[in-house]
Parts: sequence; structure tokens; C-alpha cells
Amino acid sequence: MLLLRLWNYIKGYVIIIVEGYFLEKFVNICTKRQIYLWDIRKLKNSKISLKISIKGFKHLRPVARKTRCRVRIVEKRGLPFIVSRYKERKTFVLGLAVFVVLFYIMLSFVWTIEITGNENVETQVIIDYLDKIGIRPGILKYRINTEKVANNVVIGINQLSWVSVTVKGTKLKVNVAERTEVPEIVPKDIPCDVVAAKDGVIESLIVKDGYSLVKEGDTVKEGDVLISGSIPILNEDSFRTVHAMGEVMARTWYESRQQIHLNVKEKIKTGNTKNNVTFLFFKKTIPFFHKKVSYEEYDKEEIKKQLSIGENLVLPFGIIVERYHENRVVEGKVSIEEAKEAAIDAAYEEILSLMPEDSQIKDTRIDFFEDSNGIMYANVIIECIENIGIAKKIGGN
Repeated sequence: MLLLRLWNYIKGYVIIIVEGYFLEKFVNICTKRQIYLWDIRKLKNSKISLKISIKGFKHLRPVARKTRCRVRIVEKRGLPFIVSRYKERKTFVLGLAVFVVLFYIMLSFVWTIEITGNENVETQVIIDYLDKIGIRPGILKYRINTEKVANNVVIGINQLSWVSVTVKGTKLKVNVAERTEVPEIVPKDIPCDVVAAKDGVIESLIVKDGYSLVKEGDTVKEGDVLISGSIPILNEDSFRTVHAMGEVMARTWYESRQQIHLNVKEKIKTGNTKNNVTFLFFKKTIPFFHKKVSYEEYDKEEIKKQLSIGENLVLPFGIIVERYHENRVVEGKVSIEEAKEAAIDAAYEEILSLMPEDSQIKDTRIDFFEDSNGIMYANVIIECIENIGIAKKIGGN
């Protein structure tokens, strides 16, 4: 059915109204003469509407005369009528053709680059490296070897462990996975010591291989040998070397000192805003009535909008709106309790960023003091238990 409708549209057809007293005879004669009619609908006052091909319509006059019916065209549909309508409008047709060609050409380029998956590596770092190897907005899609680009980015940016590059529409999508830094592991066939990674007091010691040089309760400094890989041979003035292994749990301390601020500054939006608009045209930016921002304090917001058809078909046109929100700075005072609480929270945040995830907090001490200049501080010390033993090659750095 769909193919038949498409065929009729390509060939062209008309919708007509036939009026008379011998409508049934009119339809029968058309059928007998193989004039194809469809969508026949009965109307009031001896009228019917129907659809007929252009070729069939040309043979209707003798049938209408014979049945004394009047035929009137209501609507013309199909490709032949569209072509005929625009045949005299050559400039319009030419402009439309040029637009289609230019649009197709624009779809052959990459106009935007999307980076996903990065947390620690800045997006601009990846974009700058892509630009360095020749991958930038405005490049032909067919010149991009996605596998080669992905390999180059992995080799060029050490912080990345995996990169995927795909081209969707006019968008280049770069999905990355960042490299996880792991401690250097000494192979088991290489002799090594277990040394202290930081200062602490030994809480417990489990030696799997090697010669223990410390015991519970000993205070050690960073770099001290805890389990030696050089084991003395009984009754001989010599040593045998092994790959020392063991778990050395120690009490360690982390300290953070934060100033207590009784006077605080708060930014309050006044509601006043200013916009600077920049037009994007391919790779060019065109400022439009940029004004100098006279606000003393403000927050800047950048809104970038590019013309797109769907998610991946991004065109090289758009605008950038730089919106400035004016702020009013208000100074105020907080209570001593609130100020102390804020300082303690800041100290905790700093310490927790330094502690290993698997460490166990055993004790917390909070002190407040005032220096010779009258400035108050909160001092937070956290005691925890953690494994401080790391492998180090014998004689290595």
C-alpha cells in the first residue's frame, strides 16, 4: 500500500469532485475504460470526490459528456506539480541546490571535540595535545584515523591508560581512562629490605621472610630498615640475601593547624547582570557590543550554544554568552563556637586527604591556642594504625 501511494505521488494525481445524477454510471464507464479511480467518497447533493492520475484525468472529458456530469479539480498533488511550480523560479531552485551542497560539505568536517572519562587530567590538556597532532575543529572527518589518534594520545599523555576515539556526525568523541598510580613493586627474585615509609611507633610485626631489626614499641624514622633482606649465616662472617616480606603495623600521627576566623566575608548577589555576546562563525569569534564590566565583585558564567541537529550533528555556528553577576561583599562576625567548628572541619579535611584509605583511626586530639600576635588556632592531631613497611632493593635508592 505504501509503495502504491509513493508511486502515485511520483506520477502525480488530482483530487476532483464529480457532480451529476448518473455518478454510478460515470464510475462504471471509467472502470470499463481502465481509468483508475481511488478514494471514492460520496458527498451530499449528488456529488462524489475521488483521486485520479494525471493520465486518467485527460480521458475524463468524453465520459463526463456522456454521463452529463460536471468535473471540478479540488487539489493537485505529486512531484510533477512541484517541479512545474518551481520551474519558473530558477533563482530559488539554484539557491536551494547551493544550500544543499554547502550543507553536505559542512557535514564532512569535525566541528566540535567532546572529552569524557577524565577526572584528574584537565580537558584542555587533552584538547591541546590533539591540536598538536593535527586533530582540531575544522578537520575533514575522512582524514582521521581514529585508532592511530587514540594510540598517539595514550603515548603522548602519560596520565592516561586507555583512549577511545570515534566520529559521530560532526563530533569527535574522545573517551579516556586515567592511569592509576601504584607503588613500585620489587620482583620477588630481587633481594630487598622492608623499610619505614614514615615515622611511627611499632604496634605489631609479622615477618614472612627476612631478618627483623625492630620489635613492638620501637620508635622508627622514615627510611629505617624494619625487616632486613640480609640474613647472617650462623658461625660464618657472611650473609645470604632474600626478598624480605612482612607486615609492619605502626602508630602514626597526622597534624593540621588552622586559623580561627571570627570575621567572615560573604558574597550576596545584587541581581544586576551584564552579558557580553560573541558570535561563532566556523573557527572565528566575532565580539558583539562587548562592554567593560564595572562591577567590583562579580561571578562570571560562560554559556556556549552551538547550532546542532540532534546530539551529534553540530554545525560551526553559535554564540558564547559571558554573563557577569554582581556581588555585594558583606562582612560579619560569627560566634567563637562556630569559628572553632569551621577551623576543626578544615583541619579534618586536610588530614583525611593525607591518610591512606586502609588506615585505622585510634585517637583524636583537638587543642586551641593563641600566638603572640593574638591570633587563635585550632590544632588537630589524629593517631592511627597503618602498615608503614615498603620494599626497597638492597643497595638501591
